[in-house]
Amino acid sequence: MAPGRAAPSIPVVARAPYDDLDWIARIRESDHAAFEALVRHYSDRLCAFVYNNTRDAEATKELVQDLFLWIWRHRHEWDVRGGLTTYLYRSARNRAVSYLRHERLGQRWHEEMARTGGHEFERADPIEPGDDLSATELSAAIARAVGSLPTRCREVFTLNREHNLTYAEIAEALGISVKTVEVHMGRALAALRLQLTGWL
Repeated sequence: MAPGRAAPSIPVVARAPYDDLDWIARIRESDHAAFEALVRHYSDRLCAFVYNNTRDAEATKELVQDLFLWIWRHRHEWDVRGGLTTYLYRSARNRAVSYLRHERLGQRWHEEMARTGGHEFERADPIEPGDDLSATELSAAIARAVGSLPTRCREVFTLNREHNLTYAEIAEALGISVKTVEVHMGRALAALRLQLTGWL
């Protein structure tokens, strides 16, 4: 495994310093010590859990840090349904799933560029979460670009790239011909290339 990519070790679970309700209440009241205790108690455990999905130690660390940062920023209205541990693991998993979905979309974009001759838009090196242009930022740019497409182009692109439908399946779902699907896909790819030139 490459340096800096080692999997987080699974920590020994220690006794929680507070019960759930008290912990949540303290953090809502801006108790820094309680928040720091939350990070210490759960950080390594959540990293080990998230890494099983991402297989990327750096991305895992960022996702877990982002979760804790979100909690602190929204502490006054922080709403925990059910147990605190369950909430944290569910939230961490949701972030991992979102990250992987965006990563797959970015990978499909690069594959499409290679297939259609858009090599000039490819980066020489893989995108790393620590780069100025992070994978998350690229994914957000792609999402914005897709969202700006005309409705039918966006429907065709999304059904193909995100839902993995074939052109024939898209044609049947939308009540159009396969040729029309091809036209809309071509327009969508051309528009995305134009909008994302500064990113890729």
